Amino acid sequence: MRATWLVAVVLVGCGGQTLVIDEQSDDRVTDKGKAVVYGTDNRTDVYAHADATMRARALQSTVALVSAGDVVTTGSSVRLRGATLAQAEGLCSGQRFASDPTAAFCSGTLIDDDVVLTAGHCITIATDCAGTKFVFKYARSSATALEALTTQDVVSCAAIIARAETTTAQGEVDYALIRLDRSAAPRFTPAPVRVSTSNLVTGQRVGVIGSGSGVPFKIDTGGSVRDPGNGASFEATTDTFGGNSGSGVYELDGYSVAGILVQGDTDYVANGSCNVVNVCRETGCSGETVVAAHVAVAALCRARPTSKPCGVSAPPPAPPSPAFAFSGRSTNNATRSTANQTVTLRAGQTLTAGTCNVAGATGTGDTWVRIANSNTALTTVASNDDACGQLSFVSFVAPADGNYVIRAGCYANTTCSGTVAYEIR
Repeated sequence: MRATWLVAVVLVGCGGQTLVIDEQSDDRVTDKGKAVVYGTDNRTDVYAHADATMRARALQSTVALVSAGDVVTTGSSVRLRGATLAQAEGLCSGQRFASDPTAAFCSGTLIDDDVVLTAGHCITIATDCAGTKFVFKYARSSATALEALTTQDVVSCAAIIARAETTTAQGEVDYALIRLDRSAAPRFTPAPVRVSTSNLVTGQRVGVIGSGSGVPFKIDTGGSVRDPGNGASFEATTDTFGGNSGSGVYELDGYSVAGILVQGDTDYVANGSCNVVNVCRETGCSGETVVAAHVAVAALCRARPTSKPCGVSAPPPAPPSPAFAFSGRSTNNATRSTANQTVTLRAGQTLTAGTCNVAGATGTGDTWVRIANSNTALTTVASNDDACGQLSFVSFVAPADGNYVIRAGCYANTTCSGTVAYEIR
């Protein structure tokens, strides 16, 4: 359960972002993404890192995944809620980044104008999508200030394009491809992605950018490949933590995203009554697991062949989807007083319809969409509520030739309205 007890307000820097420190904020930093420091702690704030290309990747292509309730908007200004790292992890004095806020629960990388690549365990179902904001520029601009955020730096999740979370003979497969509710370009720039299926080599230098333990973006370029793996994932010695789950792992020869950080060793260990960073030798502990980027790219290209990492030119724009407007009240989950549209389907054709996920679809309120067989007294054959937050999307494959009815209404006795767009394929 999310609590909202505000215990202090910290102003970071003149003109910097205001951080509401909330000891009870929703902490979704997942254990699966836990990691560790190998040898020297190479984590560096974005403003202080020596590599200009990695700084650009951090500010132009990296996102923090933040629970929607921890993004506070006032006019066009945005602030993020989160306990300090010292509070969240019970750190001993002298630990690095102890005063940083911990607003993020995972990290991700923009790889197309409206597509973010992250770990599959960060966004698992539609409700995770609806409850997550993707925040650019979550980084320090100096030792005492954060980059100022506006509503232009925050985008929402429109849909999960594809995801997987499994273990195979080729290694770990753990990724999610998220379609944003709007293009992030030209304000932000997608990072190039390594699409080659060949393995990286042992000792190859890699870097990572993300929000380890939920803190503002850190860059680590001191890691290397420990085990190239068997095709789907590899092991590296990056200094990464829970919250780095979904972080882009870059091969430093060409600065393309070679993989997605998904799991590793324990972050912190007890030192008396407080905790310190867990430090391993460069050759010690188990290494950090990175899913190879080409695994996720293959899924993206199956779903959206014209995406930038797929290298396919976009076809001419498709004609607008057919649609009908509606407004309703007390429709009892779209079972009475609905707005209807009859369509004719052949056996095997797929009908998709909704107030979201179809070009031209819109909705206000808690919509509900059904597909009914008009030949059998409007028997429901497919139904959906809340595929995209409170909006709806449904898909149905016709088992036989016939007429079918798209029925649009509202949840229970609520009021809603919008445009139902539909496609027949």
